Amino acid sequence: MSKLHALIATSVFVSSFAVAEDPSSFISEYCGTKHYEYSHKITIGEVTGIGSHRNGFLQVTETSNDDELKMLLLKRSSLLTDKSDCLTYISNLGIASFGEATDKGYLVARVHFAFDKYNLTPLAKDVLSGVARQLAENNYQVTVEGHTDWIGSKSYNQALGLNRAQSTASELYGYGIEKQNTTLKSFGESEPIASNKSKDGRSQNRRSDVYIPVEESVSSDSN
Repeated sequence: MSKLHALIATSVFVSSFAVAEDPSSFISEYCGTKHYEYSHKITIGEVTGIGSHRNGFLQVTETSNDDELKMLLLKRSSLLTDKSDCLTYISNLGIASFGEATDKGYLVARVHFAFDKYNLTPLAKDVLSGVARQLAENNYQVTVEGHTDWIGSKSYNQALGLNRAQSTASELYGYGIEKQNTTLKSFGESEPIASNKSKDGRSQNRRSDVYIPVEESVSSDSN
């Protein structure tokens, strides 16, 4: 038999809602758009080494359970979400960052709300837990801001914005973030990110934003 001249790794990717025991063995993603939200987990099956024969044949060599190899293959999965479609994107690959640093710091999570509501949806809670754990483990200073659309009086929206900030912060506290490390703010209707003249714009403005200082930012490639 001629000598093998190439070796590649193949794997089977499965998208599922099952919770894996080891968080390093799956990628969990949450995406919220203007019209819907979804969450999924991508797990990897058995990894098998494939040898390429000079005469064009393939030969199976051996299997591998190497965690680093599995995570590398997971990160290259075609099942990963296109973040550009998401208003809110959270992943256990690392704290999600929304663009460049601002004078407020890095935006690491954004949660949207229904009209006149301040409760988080079950899906948003589920995946926000991954961000919360990272913030807690690193003892980050966190600022949570609440925002509204322009429907209603300014005083009502100021109170609603604070309620949204408080409900988001309460979820973070449940995963170990210290209250003394958290600052809550309400901007009411004063800082829209889209036009309040359209339904879609107003839905984007009903949100809470979570910031960490620039000097405390982490790489989105961390596990």
